Amino acid sequence: MMAAALLSVGIGGAATAASVNDFIPEPKDFRTQEIHRVRGETDWPFVAEKGLLLCAPSWKNRFVYFVPEDEEGESEYPFALHENMMTVALVNLGRNSVLRPFDNFEQLVKRLSPYLAMGKRLCDQPAGAKLRDTAL
Repeated sequence: MMAAALLSVGIGGAATAASVNDFIPEPKDFRTQEIHRVRGETDWPFVAEKGLLLCAPSWKNRFVYFVPEDEEGESEYPFALHENMMTVALVNLGRNSVLRPFDNFEQLVKRLSPYLAMGKRLCDQPAGAKLRDTAL
């Protein structure tokens, strides 16, 4: 989760003077939800079949990540989700193995949008919330 916190600093840009707790969340501040690919799902955007959707508060903003789970059940490095595809590309530079191949950006946006929306709803949950895959 610390990796997600550091990534959120990169997304946030420059900030005015703030306390450390404003931009480096503690583990109790995160919200998570288990997600997985449903059989027959054609628009699942990720290579990993399952993982965590994570909301990381930072600089009074809320950032959404997908944390892939490998075949051994280990968490991999978080992948940042954002409304702006340029931000997604820059923050996740070189991490093209996380996403399933896509034909164009329209298809990528169509695949990622539901998970970004779900992540934003996850951010509305109380700090420390850990939801099952069907909660949101």
